[in-house]
Amino acid sequence: MKKRTIAGVTATTAAVAGTAIFAATGATAASSSDAVKAVQTASKGISAKAYELDKERNRWEVTFADGTQKHVSLNGSKVTKTTRDDRESTVNQAKITLVGALRAAAPRAGNTTLTDADLDDDDGRLVWTVGFSNDVDVDVDARTGKVLRVDKDD
Repeated sequence: MKKRTIAGVTATTAAVAGTAIFAATGATAASSSDAVKAVQTASKGISAKAYELDKERNRWEVTFADGTQKHVSLNGSKVTKTTRDDRESTVNQAKITLVGALRAAAPRAGNTTLTDADLDDDDGRLVWTVGFSNDVDVDVDARTGKVLRVDKDD
């Protein structure tokens, strides 16, 4: 199987009653609604798709297919910095967003924490692979949003 990573995200989350909850310990705790709000806030005025979300010490970093990266406050309310590079990406081919993939995968993983999410070209098919701390990987078709596979490593 030929697999090429196109984009990725690292965050922490717990699935609670089918809803992804992003969490961190201490004063930097951030909820899933803060993560979603950060992506929505960063997306204002940007036509390119968001494909990477990282929670750093005191901010979210949202990266877009056109190379734009925006730093957003942890509560998701304010863009604090914008940068741009000329990175080329096939992310625009994905009809399902990063947020959509997280929402589709979280209920299938059980009560656990998210460790990473990557957009891969898997033998010509774009697939979001969302990994969780309980060694469950959930593959979500990036064009349809359908969960393709739930894999538990033993």
